[in-house]
Amino acid sequence: MVSKMHDSIWFQTIDPAAREALCTSDPLPQSAGVVIVGSGLIGLATAYYLTEAGLKDICLVDRGPALGEASGANAGGLWFAQQSPELGSVSALSKASSTLFDELADRFPFDLERCGLLQLLFEDPGAEADIQLDAVREAGFRVEKVGGKEARSLEPGLGMTPAAALYYPDEGHLHPAKLGLAWVRHLRSRGVRLCPNCEVGQLRPKVETSRGSIEAGVLVIASGAWTPLVTRTLGWRPPIKPMRGTLLALGAMPKTLHHTLIGEEFYFWQLAAGPLAGGGSVDDVGFQQGVDQATTAGIRAEMNRLIPTAAAESTTCAWSGFRPYCEDLKPVIGRVPGHEGVFVAAGHFKKGVMMAPVTGKILADLIIKGATDLNIEPLDPERFRNKSGPQEQPAASQITS
Repeated sequence: MVSKMHDSIWFQTIDPAAREALCTSDPLPQSAGVVIVGSGLIGLATAYYLTEAGLKDICLVDRGPALGEASGANAGGLWFAQQSPELGSVSALSKASSTLFDELADRFPFDLERCGLLQLLFEDPGAEADIQLDAVREAGFRVEKVGGKEARSLEPGLGMTPAAALYYPDEGHLHPAKLGLAWVRHLRSRGVRLCPNCEVGQLRPKVETSRGSIEAGVLVIASGAWTPLVTRTLGWRPPIKPMRGTLLALGAMPKTLHHTLIGEEFYFWQLAAGPLAGGGSVDDVGFQQGVDQATTAGIRAEMNRLIPTAAAESTTCAWSGFRPYCEDLKPVIGRVPGHEGVFVAAGHFKKGVMMAPVTGKILADLIIKGATDLNIEPLDPERFRNKSGPQEQPAASQITS
């Protein structure tokens, strides 16, 4: 079974030729210096930074199209400051990734907007907001607490007055399909092979796929929520599991939101092309696909309450994707325990888009230099050497990435 693209707003706002480029396959080589399993943003970022370092003998394989899973089903959010407390000791990676995005935006068009973020507070924020403020500032990011009236002044489209809000002026969002497409086209121009719709089975001694085998000098596993199902052929299953997230979008509208909004349950933003979008549910349902009507109704209800002009507009698309949730809420980046020349990058949960550049840069450094200047010790896969990983058994078509 071949995975199809999500019915997300991202694929509806690129042209058919661009969508075709994400599905088109190069011939599968018999060997490659680096084989990357997974062609989401992290796999593409890894290939990009490897080529920037001069390595071009690279092949990406994926059971579906490029960006076919979480990378094509997310919110495109760049919440480096707001998410930094959760990253704790490795929050510096967020800052590094933010800088890399600015560099990428100088090279590729992907609708990067540093519009800021308002996290609405509906009750007296008390000490909890102060703890968040201190943690964000300690990580080196800007944030301030504003009153309800100031929040409405910052966001005129807001239809209610919150008790207060946390304002992150440097946060932003991007168009993940445009970024992924830019990388796909750039990589192919450098001689990198991309082989979508190619299911992976055994990984060693060769990478066995549904279209033949590949001799891999170095192997990188960037398979998102499917990572434990790929690495189990190596005898290692990190504690990563899927968490389904649902989002929806309206049709193109005049400029309505000037910031990303975080409400009581969901978050909302407006694409550069005009569609208003929102969502962000977290559903522990394994690999159960689909869109839950009660969830989409809840998203629309909060959207209409916070942004009254949205109420008259109909929902044009709704979609869901599987975020790779790791049990300690930190990604797994580095060498697979007990396997020389095999690396992994997974478990980013809600941070996959914003952490893609720095993750790709780290892996490129590890592969080419054997080390990175960034602190990734808390992300070392060795911390899960003796873990057995999640035990759910998906359908056969979901086993490989």
